[in-house]
Amino acid sequence: MNLGSAIPDGTAHLRAKALADLMVLDSPAEQAFDDLVLVASRACAVPIALITLLDTDRQWFKALVGLEVRETAIEHSICQIDVDRAEFLEIADLAIDRRTAANPMVTGERHFRSYAGAPLVLRSGIVVGRLCVVDTVPRPEGLDEAAKSMLLALARLASENLELRRASHATNRMKRLQTALMEIDQSLRGSRDTKRMALATAAIAGRALSADRAGFGSFDEAVQTIDVETEWTAPGVPRITGRHRLDADGDLHEPLAHGESLRARDAPSDERTLHYREGAMRIGVRSLVDVPVRELGKKSAVFFVHSDRPRSWQAEEMAFIRSAADRLEAAVAHHRAEQQQRIVNGEILHRQKNILTMVQAIANQTLRTVADRDAVYAFERRLIALSAAHDTLLESNWTQTDLRTVADTVIEAVGFADRCALDGPTIALHPRAALSFSLIVHELLTNACKYGALSNDVGGVSLTWLVENGEADDHLVIRWHESGGPPVNAPARRGFGSKLIGVGLVGAGGVDLRYEPSGFSADFKASLHNLAHA
Repeated sequence: MNLGSAIPDGTAHLRAKALADLMVLDSPAEQAFDDLVLVASRACAVPIALITLLDTDRQWFKALVGLEVRETAIEHSICQIDVDRAEFLEIADLAIDRRTAANPMVTGERHFRSYAGAPLVLRSGIVVGRLCVVDTVPRPEGLDEAAKSMLLALARLASENLELRRASHATNRMKRLQTALMEIDQSLRGSRDTKRMALATAAIAGRALSADRAGFGSFDEAVQTIDVETEWTAPGVPRITGRHRLDADGDLHEPLAHGESLRARDAPSDERTLHYREGAMRIGVRSLVDVPVRELGKKSAVFFVHSDRPRSWQAEEMAFIRSAADRLEAAVAHHRAEQQQRIVNGEILHRQKNILTMVQAIANQTLRTVADRDAVYAFERRLIALSAAHDTLLESNWTQTDLRTVADTVIEAVGFADRCALDGPTIALHPRAALSFSLIVHELLTNACKYGALSNDVGGVSLTWLVENGEADDHLVIRWHESGGPPVNAPARRGFGSKLIGVGLVGAGGVDLRYEPSGFSADFKASLHNLAHA
């Protein structure tokens, strides 16, 4: 069938890309477009009016009046005749025009006989189709000037609606993708299983992109095969979990081998993926994105997204896929680093306990003849307090730890946790400050057990802390108060424990000791900055 001037391949490609960018093909009916074909039908006094968009292999009707089908093969399209001239096209009798006489739309049961169409021209100058009116009888006189002007005006309005629709969808798409990235971040923070991380990332990304399939696969160094290990699929879409061989002579594996992303608008017709055609059609892949992930475990990996229709992947969508992959990669790396750190910490803790046990054994051997067993006992208990503080610091990777955690650990090691009340805000302590604080709490507990509120069955201890704001620096104030114990007096001499308490937190002083009839009290004050960065 002769359709007049052939459509240049380059122009057809630009039109296909423009339609993909509009993301309008196969979209639901919209009142703004339906109204235009209704007005066109009434203004031109014809039974059929269509907004026709010309895809590569079909014509699809965004809006229609008087026609029951939503699309036809591109070979049946009258609208494509000389469409790239962006001119008004009118054929008074389709049955006798050589370009349309054999067209099934004319010879078949629909019996089209006359046609008039105005081009749909985007702001870029690309023609994507026509707004046309069709009659079932010849119209030798054609449309009058008023009807023709109306059809051209409606076509311009339809083109503008397509542009506005794209802008609105682009804004909504950006918001949707940003929300999806936040969902991915939240999911990754709450997971400690790498497979669950990958599945959650794929599912969130797949839904946000309105894709059919998304997932992760690992590939060997030569990129001969891809093992799909984790995937999300839309309802009704088959899974492809397992090993898939790539054609070593094709171009699909080249981007992966060089760590580059691959995107194909229409995989079965893309020159780079021609060898992939049979497999792609079998699993319903028309367009795809492959983004290499530098490392997920020991193997290199790829984050893939599939769609069952031709699709131009927008720049913001590619950025989203890359960002989602980067986030997963960082989360997995962080998780594996934490696992490795826990192993290292466990080994350090084991070695530390062995060293402290050895120190304790040496001390017992060295001090076995010392008559003052209380001093030996105090030394051993201080070793235990140090060990407890080290345990707490190892749990936080020897960076900073919380003041309450240190206090709880020491109190639990000594005992009397049920008679010690703690209250105060979260305070981060540097390792040196944490060790200093643990030894002070241990000495205070030891003295309370010997002479103070914990030496009977009814006394108790209150350990509170707060932050005082100062002009130059904020200060932490820690208050120890005993009640319900026997009357206390200031010690006649100062032993090591008293000296340790007296130097304060990290040796900064700021200590106020009060031996009151109601019970012993102590206030410790130190720069908050020094405690966090000691």
